[in-house]
Amino acid sequence: MAKSITGSLKEEKIELLHALETKVEEFTILHQIAQTGTEMMALEQVLGNALERVTRLMGVESGAIILANEQKGEVNAVARGGISDRFLEKLKRLPSNNSVTSRLILSGMPIVIEDTDKYPQLADSLVREEGLKSIAAVPLRSSGRVTGTLLIACHSLHSFSSAEIHLLNTVGEGLGPALKNAELYEALREKNRQLDEQNQELRSRQQKLLEKTREVEQASQLKSEFLANMSHELRTPLNVIIGFSELMLDEVPGPTNKKQRQCLEDILNSGRHLLGLIDQVLDLSKIESGRTELKLAEVALPGVIESLKNTMLPILKPRRQKLDISLEEELPPVYADKAKIRQVFFNLLSNSSRFTPDGGRIEIRAVKNGNHCQVSVTDNGTGIKKEDQARIFEPFCQLDNAPGRAEGGTGLGLVVVKQIVERHGGRVWFKSQYGEGSKFSFTLPLFLKEVEKDEP
Repeated sequence: MAKSITGSLKEEKIELLHALETKVEEFTILHQIAQTGTEMMALEQVLGNALERVTRLMGVESGAIILANEQKGEVNAVARGGISDRFLEKLKRLPSNNSVTSRLILSGMPIVIEDTDKYPQLADSLVREEGLKSIAAVPLRSSGRVTGTLLIACHSLHSFSSAEIHLLNTVGEGLGPALKNAELYEALREKNRQLDEQNQELRSRQQKLLEKTREVEQASQLKSEFLANMSHELRTPLNVIIGFSELMLDEVPGPTNKKQRQCLEDILNSGRHLLGLIDQVLDLSKIESGRTELKLAEVALPGVIESLKNTMLPILKPRRQKLDISLEEELPPVYADKAKIRQVFFNLLSNSSRFTPDGGRIEIRAVKNGNHCQVSVTDNGTGIKKEDQARIFEPFCQLDNAPGRAEGGTGLGLVVVKQIVERHGGRVWFKSQYGEGSKFSFTLPLFLKEVEKDEP
């Protein structure tokens, strides 16, 4: 009697140990699936390991985890064991409505067939061709939608216990979120791959753009050097023409009559005008090619403006144009190249005079603005049309609405102004209303005692 009780206890102990081992194995499977969802591990490897553990724990030889892709209209076995390639190949397309997988997707309920021969209406021809005798399948859900099947099968009869069905359902519930996360992860990887390709393409385009930019810069440099050389070569014979014209007007070679003097004056005026145009082209080409160095120093603007007033008189007086000067009291000096700044004033005043009718008014104002001096040249001339304002600082830009348009010009005066001011660290802008006049403004850095004399 005692031996019988001892044997019963041993059997009960063995059963408890087996149940405990089963639970441990079950938790191991669920933990591995959870890792897939949180750590983005290799999906196929983890699902394969999970499927192998489930089949071993249930004592069956075959199984598969099948996902349905509704957009592509096909299914794909992401993990399998003991199921032939022929069986999986025939599952490539979404199965018909009488298939196990299809019924799972439609109903969302587990299916258990312990003997496929007894229930042919529940098992499709594909199952029978594979020789599967017992089948248990549970749906895989993601976001409330059935997306696949966890299928367990035997080629011999197998009676599925409630514990085994519970295990399948538990594993199926864990696989759904894991697969969803894996799907999002794959989508993210694909998006990153596309972004990498786009970045590579952008880098390639950027490299090509840099090469083109270098080519354009080189061409611009060659153009500027060519203009500088040509302008220099043209000035030499032109100075000879001007010099001999002046000598003949002074009657150094001999006396001249009235008609001859008129011709000489025309030659002299045209020569001086052409020399001015060449000088502007030369100045711009030198600036663009970097051959002009600024001789920065302390410059008092009132003195520069006063000397310009006398220079502009021969231009303003014949047209009865008035020049007003308004300077802030105790205006601090600027840090600039005196000759270049004088050229800026001269170009702006000459431009205003050309666009201002006879009897008009031009005003120069200068005030301190922070660490800069702000200067403006305002006229009450014809102004600039809106359609012309966008190109006013473009090289060789000439407007047809100037009262003095017949005098001609290179269209480089404002370009030179912009180049010089920006090289000083200032900026140039303008406001204009057609028919009412224009106001050109620019800034120059103030001379600070702590600024080094060689600092640009």
